[in-house]
Amino acid sequence: MGGGGDMFSTAVNDPKQKISGPGLERTLYSAGTGALAGTFYGACVAAWFPDPIESAGKKYSPLPGRTDARALGRTVLRPAMWFSLTAGTFTAVECAMEAARNDIQDPWNSLVAGMAGGAVIGMTSGRPQVVAATAIGMGLFMVGLDLSGPKTVYDEAALEHKRMGYLPKQHVESDALASLKEKFPQHKNL
Repeated sequence: MGGGGDMFSTAVNDPKQKISGPGLERTLYSAGTGALAGTFYGACVAAWFPDPIESAGKKYSPLPGRTDARALGRTVLRPAMWFSLTAGTFTAVECAMEAARNDIQDPWNSLVAGMAGGAVIGMTSGRPQVVAATAIGMGLFMVGLDLSGPKTVYDEAALEHKRMGYLPKQHVESDALASLKEKFPQHKNL
């Protein structure tokens, strides 16, 4: 996954991937990636606070002051579910938009899919105003990302050299450095 050997990536170090393939595969891939990200987030939340994680009702907690397994599972798995649902919804709606519009890939797909994903994020609050605002905001954000295109840097050649460039085996000094070493021989080995 992500190492360049699967169908979702083009090269080992290519950050500008063009995702294509069947909609169900793409949706499951996105939902799985979202679940992994959510599990990581939930684990970080659980590990961040030193207090024990307990259920609201002490019905399941065997000993006070100890972490309850059910509460810990809820703390870790709830974000995994929401991240997975959000990523899966975004990808499913984007694939449905592409299928309905004869494989046209443009910002409209990102707008509608971003609004659907944003609505899922807003549902965590349970308030319709937050759902609407998050849907609109996420839709506009996704359109902005889509319109900015795959080129996010000004000088692609310099970035490629920075990422993949290699130093020569023998360092070549500039003329200015060579003249300084002649002028100050006590520092020629620096």
